[in-house]
Amino acid sequence: MTHYLLIRVLLLGGLVVIAWWLVRPVRSQSHLAVRRLSMMALVVFAMVAVALPGALNRAASALGVERGVNLLVYALVLALLAQAATAYRREAAAERRITDLARAVALSHVSHPEGSIPADPAGRGDPAGSDR
Repeated sequence: MTHYLLIRVLLLGGLVVIAWWLVRPVRSQSHLAVRRLSMMALVVFAMVAVALPGALNRAASALGVERGVNLLVYALVLALLAQAATAYRREAAAERRITDLARAVALSHVSHPEGSIPADPAGRGDPAGSDR
């Protein structure tokens, strides 16, 4: 039971990081750099796994996993979940932008009843263009 403790702690820590990544507010575009670096790390990890399968098995044993392929699967599951969290955030942001755009377009095409003068939201005077 304690033989698998290290990998359990690492996997749970990875899941906690992914969950935090999903709910944290985004203040800048630095998350794009983090995403690219994470993808590069995963590619390097996969290249090492293919080129040196014995090293992957030794790393798996050091982490408390029986075989290197299991370690690779665990890493891929974490990468998949991170990608899903990123895609969810990106889609939610795109939906907000589309909603705002649709509202702006709808408000710009409002027709006013005959005889009524629409209020000028910018406060530039008479909407007909004549300043009395």
